[in-house]
Amino acid sequence: MRNIFTLLLSILFIAFTYAQDVNDNVRFIPQSEVPKAVLERQEALFPTNFISEWQVQEIDGMQNASNIRYIAKFEEDGRPGFSASYLPNGMLIFNSEFTPSEIIPSSVRLKVTSDYKDYTVHATEFITFYNPKREIYMIKLLDEYRMRYAFYNTIGNEIHKEELPVEILLLMK
Repeated sequence: MRNIFTLLLSILFIAFTYAQDVNDNVRFIPQSEVPKAVLERQEALFPTNFISEWQVQEIDGMQNASNIRYIAKFEEDGRPGFSASYLPNGMLIFNSEFTPSEIIPSSVRLKVTSDYKDYTVHATEFITFYNPKREIYMIKLLDEYRMRYAFYNTIGNEIHKEELPVEILLLMK
């Protein structure tokens, strides 16, 4: 029995040691390292912004173009809490904005309140994905001891984590 327990514990330790988090592949970069196509697209889509930082994300640790994302964290019209993610060719993957919990649509707010009675809404981001087109509310919930995320579409249907794009993991910091 003791050997089986030790073996299982060893396997769990090895699995956790080698497990890869998508956020481990994110690093800050200066604007000079961002491709020109990405900079031009950011300026065209969000002309009144102030970029506070650029990040690059290598999905699955791969450095080929299809696995690299450039993320702009910015202020729009003086309001912080915005981000946009691009492919190296300038194609916009998604953008997100901080949304005060008071202005979440009532259909979503009522469903969150019903589904998570022991939690309070701490923060919300409204995320728009472009290929395929999807709009998602990422809601950070807190109770006395725990924090969790819940995801809803614009009409109040919960979206399970398995159905989310991999890029959303970046926002779950």
